[in-house]
Amino acid sequence: MINLQKFSKPVMIIDNESLQKMVASLLQEKFVTVDTEFVRERTYWPELCLVQIAGTGTVYLLDALSSDIDLSLLLPLLTAPSVVKVFHAAQQDLEIFLHLLGVLPAPVFDTQVAAMVAGFGNQIGYDSLVESLLKVTIDKSHRFSDWAMRPLTAAQQNYAAADVTYLWDVYLVLLQKLQDTNRLSWVAAEIDVLSDPNFFLPPLAKIWKRLRPKTNNRRVLGCLYAIIQWREEEAQKLNIPRQHLVKDESLLAIAAALPDSVKALSRIRGISHGFAEGKEGGTLLAVIKTVKNTDVESLPLPIPVESNKRKPSEAMIALLKVLLQAKCERYQVAPKLVIDSKDIEKLALGKRDLPVLSGWRRDVFGQDAIDLCNGQLILGVQDQKIELIKR
Repeated sequence: MINLQKFSKPVMIIDNESLQKMVASLLQEKFVTVDTEFVRERTYWPELCLVQIAGTGTVYLLDALSSDIDLSLLLPLLTAPSVVKVFHAAQQDLEIFLHLLGVLPAPVFDTQVAAMVAGFGNQIGYDSLVESLLKVTIDKSHRFSDWAMRPLTAAQQNYAAADVTYLWDVYLVLLQKLQDTNRLSWVAAEIDVLSDPNFFLPPLAKIWKRLRPKTNNRRVLGCLYAIIQWREEEAQKLNIPRQHLVKDESLLAIAAALPDSVKALSRIRGISHGFAEGKEGGTLLAVIKTVKNTDVESLPLPIPVESNKRKPSEAMIALLKVLLQAKCERYQVAPKLVIDSKDIEKLALGKRDLPVLSGWRRDVFGQDAIDLCNGQLILGVQDQKIELIKR
């Protein structure tokens, strides 16, 4: 039975003097657990409402909406190299701090990543991890609270506090498991990407790849790429969700039509006349005009037609997935952390410049995957378990 860390009643932080005292106290800790509550339905950037931070025996609830709070006073703690900042599923929390304060907290430990390395499945949620490790069920009734409303109720405060109080013990249990299995370096390698501000840049490449039409018209492709970037920049400036500014389907229609006037732009489905003749419509038309005046050789290339594109053997992919599942069961690590489905296909096609073929991933799966593809490994069954037979 785990002896859970005991915490006093949550301490609300609503002014700079209290915040400075909190930071001074927490700078003495080896680690703190951190979480945030925010709303994002109507904005591009998350609106930070609450920061929960726990030290030994004390949990603080920092009211980020208080007019008497200067969040930059958190920087000494967030950047202190001697204090590990522990999050669960850290990416969005880190993005918030990067946007508001211009820096990323460091050093960081992500218990969701650690749980994947320790064999608790793909992207396990906080509630499930707490229940699995600590045998505690968290009340989820306030999960969808409006955290921007003030004052916060006692129930909301207790719910928010639970996000970092149980995280304290989850961290210690996972840390011990990883030390016992010599896997701390595995987690460090996965978390390292979260220290790069470029990781949190707008997903322009993903949006472009998702929307890119199969056309040879480089003018259309150039327009689409330019207005995707325009939409992202405008949405950030206006602080509204990108789809609230211009929907994806409207972007595609604009790129195909290449409108050159307010009237032509307002004929696009999803574009109102008010938008077309307004400031945003004007800047959008200017972007389109620039693309139309650009030398075609400088615009994006069409997607090459690969009529003879080699496809991987479905049977080989199936064998590799069986091997992956068997090895991940043996090592108690989440398959998704080892390799994704696209790289499995590349393995089956003989590609070898892949992340799975270096570091701990090669030891867990990569080398056996190569041997299987080369006919040097056979999969068998014994006592209802997959056995690996070297040839």
